Amino acid sequence: MSEALIRTQIFTILSGVTDIGKVYDYERWSADWGAFISLFKSTVGSKDQIRGCEIARRAAPGGYDSNAEELIRHQYVIRMYMSLSDADATEKTFNALIEAVKSAFRFNFQLNDTCESAGPVSADIIEPRFFGSVLCHYAELSLPVIEMVTN
Repeated sequence: MSEALIRTQIFTILSGVTDIGKVYDYERWSADWGAFISLFKSTVGSKDQIRGCEIARRAAPGGYDSNAEELIRHQYVIRMYMSLSDADATEKTFNALIEAVKSAFRFNFQLNDTCESAGPVSADIIEPRFFGSVLCHYAELSLPVIEMVTN
């Protein structure tokens, strides 16, 4: 087990969610909002829009379980973005996408054998946000993962 393998598995699971958009296995940044938004431009259902997500690690406190085992409690955050259109009732689509992500991780207790335990995914923030002049749906999902490191 390792943080790199865990992150790769989170990326793989997210990438398998239908219509997720662009998926990045690290936080994306730009001082230019236009450049930032362009990182998440996708075509979904033949419609160009902002849609995607990124994975970040918020914390990783560790502790010894025994003389030969260290438990690292990773706290991953999945940030999701999607274009907002009131006329298209995109709030419902975005919430369905959040549920699809949660479902993709549900009952995968060891992230395909890359960790000691994982989950459940929690939606901590769901709200509209402006990125520059672009109004988007935004969500932060938390995924707790426990990694066991043995001597």
